[in-house]
Amino acid sequence: MDFSYVRRLMLGFMLTTMFLSMWISNTATTAMMVPIVEAVMLELKSSAERTTSDSGSLLNLDALHKTLLLSIAYSANCGGTGTVTGTSPNMILKGFLEEHYPESSELTFATWMAYNIPGMFICVCIGWLVLQVIYVPCWHKQDEESKRKIRSVISARYDELGSITFHEAAVFFFFVVLVFLWIFREPKFMSGWADLFSSDTRKGDAVPVMAILFLLFLCPAEPWRIRESPALLKWSAVQSKLPWGLVLLMGGGFAVAQGTQKSGLTTWLGAQMTQLSFLSPPVLQFLLCAITAGLTEIISNSTVATILLPVVNQMAITFHIHPLYLMLPVASSYAFMLPVAPTP
Repeated sequence: MDFSYVRRLMLGFMLTTMFLSMWISNTATTAMMVPIVEAVMLELKSSAERTTSDSGSLLNLDALHKTLLLSIAYSANCGGTGTVTGTSPNMILKGFLEEHYPESSELTFATWMAYNIPGMFICVCIGWLVLQVIYVPCWHKQDEESKRKIRSVISARYDELGSITFHEAAVFFFFVVLVFLWIFREPKFMSGWADLFSSDTRKGDAVPVMAILFLLFLCPAEPWRIRESPALLKWSAVQSKLPWGLVLLMGGGFAVAQGTQKSGLTTWLGAQMTQLSFLSPPVLQFLLCAITAGLTEIISNSTVATILLPVVNQMAITFHIHPLYLMLPVASSYAFMLPVAPTP
């Protein structure tokens, strides 16, 4: 039987979702991709109902439907590990380091990508292979009509977008500039733009963000009628679209982390962990990955990162290990192989 077309289709969905999730939240990426999967499956099911009376074929399509939806969810979680801004645990770790190790410059946007992007691709490929094992035995041979239907649905969705507007092009340009500024602030393999300024003041990742936001509020969306044109970004849009709950969640997480440190809880927990001192650092790192992945099956990623990072930091101090060696696995180990795993 010929499964190559469906395999390529699923891989295309997963790679697209992974890339988008590197830059926007996992939830928003999934919300963008699911309607496309639904439209494709609707066409496949309607085509199957017209051409066959075999109920088994429809059951096969139901299995494929679930598999494609799971592929979107899994690849969104994997893509979120690729950049510092991909998902909230990454930013929680970055904020924790900036608060407790302000002199450290090891974890930057560029070094995070160098560390996590290879693992991100590996996880997506593993998810793709595992999902094939799940649905291939249930899949029937795909005819040319089904392939044509899938192509027509995706082409129709693409055509509905229309030509790119100046507003969209300008926002995309500023987004590319922002990513460029993030990566080349302190890239480590060369001098970054932050080195051009005085070393007395630390230039964090928030500096280019604020600069780009200022330009978005300033630049007109329709420059050909500059006097009447609205800006590229309006405060009303920020007020209604910004996930304020996530901002409060992250701020509350930092407060909890500070509270556990001030109260001495992290020191006490770290001291209890001395019983694990007989373990080698790689084994300890693997154990932390397994614990984090297990906890995120039932607790949100952000909550787990907020709770574990102060404890793991104290463990690293107690065991005389570099804190990033233990904290990076905690921030990057998400549960993605269960449908019920929460995403930030």
